[in-house]
Amino acid sequence: MSASKLPESIADFSSRATEWISANLPSTDDPPQNPIELQRCLFDNGFAGIAFPAEYGGAGLTLEHQKVFYDLAREMGRQVPTGTGLMVSVGMLGPTLLEHGSHEAKAKFLPRLLRGDDLWIQLLSEPRGGSDMAGARTRLTRDGDSYVLSGSKMWSTGAHVSHYGLCLARTDWEAPKHRGLSMIAVPLDTGTEGLVVQQTRTADGTLGEFCEEFFDDVALPAENLIGEENTGWSVAQTLLFHERNAAANVGFGYTGWEQSSSRRAGYEPGRLEDLIRTARARGTDGDSSVRQLIADVHIDNTVVPLTSDRIMLGMSLGTHQGQWGSLLKLQYSEGAVERVRAALAVSGAEGVIWDDDEVELDNPGTSWLLIRGGTLAGGSSEMQRNIISERLLGLPREPSVERGIPFNEVIRNQKSPE
Repeated sequence: MSASKLPESIADFSSRATEWISANLPSTDDPPQNPIELQRCLFDNGFAGIAFPAEYGGAGLTLEHQKVFYDLAREMGRQVPTGTGLMVSVGMLGPTLLEHGSHEAKAKFLPRLLRGDDLWIQLLSEPRGGSDMAGARTRLTRDGDSYVLSGSKMWSTGAHVSHYGLCLARTDWEAPKHRGLSMIAVPLDTGTEGLVVQQTRTADGTLGEFCEEFFDDVALPAENLIGEENTGWSVAQTLLFHERNAAANVGFGYTGWEQSSSRRAGYEPGRLEDLIRTARARGTDGDSSVRQLIADVHIDNTVVPLTSDRIMLGMSLGTHQGQWGSLLKLQYSEGAVERVRAALAVSGAEGVIWDDDEVELDNPGTSWLLIRGGTLAGGSSEMQRNIISERLLGLPREPSVERGIPFNEVIRNQKSPE
């Protein structure tokens, strides 16, 4: 490889990034800036998609360069683009398209995704599917130069404000269930005929991020297929790999720990400073059990970023290949539950009541209603433990009676009386 083809050195990149961040990114003390506008600013100046190839809109560098950029921004107290929409698009869907999309698909979709012009989500879960993603029954049928999509998906975060969804659907009903699936890009705007997107009301009473989608013979161009027909399970596994990494704040989804742990401006359930302040105000800071809860939160806050740094470095050096994101994702999501549990214990009744009739969402009580979502999104904690045991520790896989059986026979067996 010639010198002109070598990536920019970390030292040179760090110097260039420091100068640009100082001159262009707003301080975290300033009012929060629109994350899409920040993303476009990064893209227009060559700092978005740092580890993506330049021919598809990225900077053509490495994950190590990406980590340097966001760590510098954090250390300098500057705002960077955060939020679920960009994390899913850039950290999960982008690298999946990069790995499995055709050259034409990558050239069409990735630059707009990296700039924040198009937000992407995954369309995986189904109403009857539970955690069995490979049991998808949404149907994708070839019709000349097009595909026709029929069925439904659910628990799709942000579908009502997204532009594309990467949808797992069944193209071969006679193949075993993992081998008859395909992945296709679906436009989610209101102009897509046959598509209905409905928001779902959550446990805290808000009508927000979670959605269900209904596809009634939605016509899609064949070039929207990502990967080959009937290889959708491989694409889905890549997507889930990057989802776990992004949820754990490593890989393409890394945006710096302080930034990622403060996605909601102002209130952060179980924040160490708030726990200490509340304990002192209630006079319980001398209670040994309260002190231990706070100490556990401090330990977790210290250990998780160190684990992230170790995994990110291992990814760069090639020593941590595979499902290491599951380890960190499990650690982070379970730790978040313990932080909110500590907040409830430290605040007592004051954490679940308020003075007037208007519901206050920013308190330990409502946080407790929502925090379990973190142990489900990106794959449940039970699934993460399976992945860690099987793919990192090399323990035997769970047996399956459906392996190798045509999917239409699996369905018939499910419907047969015992």
